[in-house]
Amino acid sequence: MTRPTPEWFSISETTTAQVMQRIAASVSDLAMTPQVRSAPMLAHWFLLDTMLLANHANKEGMHANSLALTRQCVEAMGIIELGTCGHPEAESTLVRWDADKLNPGRLRAWLEGYVWPQYGSGLWTESWSVFMREFAAAVQPYAHYGPSLAQWQVRLHGVETPHTSEALQAVIEIKPRAYDPQKATRITLFHAILVFALGRIWISANQDDKQFAALINRLRVALGKSRYLDGHQTDWSKQFWAMMWQRDGNTLLE
Repeated sequence: MTRPTPEWFSISETTTAQVMQRIAASVSDLAMTPQVRSAPMLAHWFLLDTMLLANHANKEGMHANSLALTRQCVEAMGIIELGTCGHPEAESTLVRWDADKLNPGRLRAWLEGYVWPQYGSGLWTESWSVFMREFAAAVQPYAHYGPSLAQWQVRLHGVETPHTSEALQAVIEIKPRAYDPQKATRITLFHAILVFALGRIWISANQDDKQFAALINRLRVALGKSRYLDGHQTDWSKQFWAMMWQRDGNTLLE
């Protein structure tokens, strides 16, 4: 049976190009010192290429590799944001980053203190600061190869509770490039969340584009309804778990 296409996927398919075109225009000719004026543009190119590689890896069943690449996209977003936010200290902050005096964590702290409070809510009703802080923290473990990332290399077929025992038994397929439809869908969902975040970042400095703002809000609402997310608050540490299943033991599919 053919499953219906999730609403968030359909909206993100039509939204991604519009978001990327707007970001590209915003960072292409910044009125900043030559030392850093190209940094947000390079970060945007990096994000585009990284998402392209991540999508290819995801389709080929290399879900762990795709997730590790996705984490790099979150790192690049902060530099892009410095080029689009319009804050008077954005340029000096970029100079500090260029001199290797501002690591990603401190950059996010600066954005949280000076820029994010203007954005309003995140994916649901939580503040943008909480949303971005939790989202970034959730992908941080995938910067290095460890047990959590290794779980994204296998396919979960289902989970059972035998009548003779209360312990769960999982049916897991282990092979090179073990394509898992659920993992593939969830990583695509994470990429759609990146698109939403970039769209919201652009809107914060371009609030007159009401039609585009409405489109990004539609994407936000659709993403928030996904069964792969908790639906009411940000708890990304759980939402990036490799294994998810329904109470009947079947894996979730959208």
